[in-house]
Amino acid sequence: MMASFGCSVQLRLAPEELPENPIAFLHWEDRAGQKRSEAFSKASEAPPLPPDRNDPERLEELKKRAYLRGDVILQIQGALAKYPGRLMLIWPRTGELERIEAAPANSIPLSWSADGKRLLIATAHRGDREQLYEYHVERKDLRPVTQGPSEHTRGDYDLSGRIYTQRMTRTQLKGASQNSIHRVDIAGAVGEVLADNVPPGTVRIDASGEHAVYEQVVLRPRSNGPTVFESFIAIQPLIGKGGVPGEERLLLKGREPSLTPDGEWIVFASPSTAGYRLRRMRLDGTSRVPIGPGGTEERMPTVSPDGQFVAFVKFQYGRRRLVVRRFNGKDERILLPSGWTEFPVW
Repeated sequence: MMASFGCSVQLRLAPEELPENPIAFLHWEDRAGQKRSEAFSKASEAPPLPPDRNDPERLEELKKRAYLRGDVILQIQGALAKYPGRLMLIWPRTGELERIEAAPANSIPLSWSADGKRLLIATAHRGDREQLYEYHVERKDLRPVTQGPSEHTRGDYDLSGRIYTQRMTRTQLKGASQNSIHRVDIAGAVGEVLADNVPPGTVRIDASGEHAVYEQVVLRPRSNGPTVFESFIAIQPLIGKGGVPGEERLLLKGREPSLTPDGEWIVFASPSTAGYRLRRMRLDGTSRVPIGPGGTEERMPTVSPDGQFVAFVKFQYGRRRLVVRRFNGKDERILLPSGWTEFPVW
């Protein structure tokens, strides 16, 4: 299915100025998007989950995983499941839209290969455990990248096209999973541990292939209420001395990191008094600069292949809209004002 979306809203940014490369994203059309919006708005009213005295670590892990899915909570997952999203492509310059028919419902786009011909996605369509798949744009087909029994929830390409995966392994019937980063070979075999303690949220591999950048979640237990989740942008060397994974470093509070193509900047959603806003910083956590004025909720950024623009999700009028903004933060354009959009990848 391919169509042209001609009612994009312009704010000083003309479509002919935008790159030709398509953006992949998960989308819910108007009715499903409205139901999703209603479920999110009622999340604060949901009663707390009773404690799981049999396996409290597993329950906390499930809560954390839901939180990493864009502030979903376990109490509303059932309502959200009734209205699945669809994997889409949009060409920013023309507004042309295409639904990726080969991808199952709720497939999450993760990363484009450097040549723009392959799209890495995560889907749980063969069971309740997510695995990585690769969509070939020209052939319009889907091939499996990873398989069980471990779950592979997130991943990324490096500049040479190699695939990295975040793996969740359960070694016991009870307790939390072990989370780690691995490289995947062409046959789908998962290699040695390159980084550990990496939760199943956004994971990026830097241009050098030497570091993983991701969203780390710190749990803040409270005596008079549920545990609070606090997100940090984290970086970890993939291999330390003697083949041992390096030490994790928490850089700054924030969510959903993306990397510029040259590997010089981390772009992320930074908490503020007015909600999350876009910000960038160096890989060492210095030179922190806002991207745009903020003032509304801005999430899930992704940088264009030429490094000149950032696509992201802006919360306006009860929905998450797909927006593109110059990397210097000065001009922007709403690419898709209808429905509900999450997880854009450029």
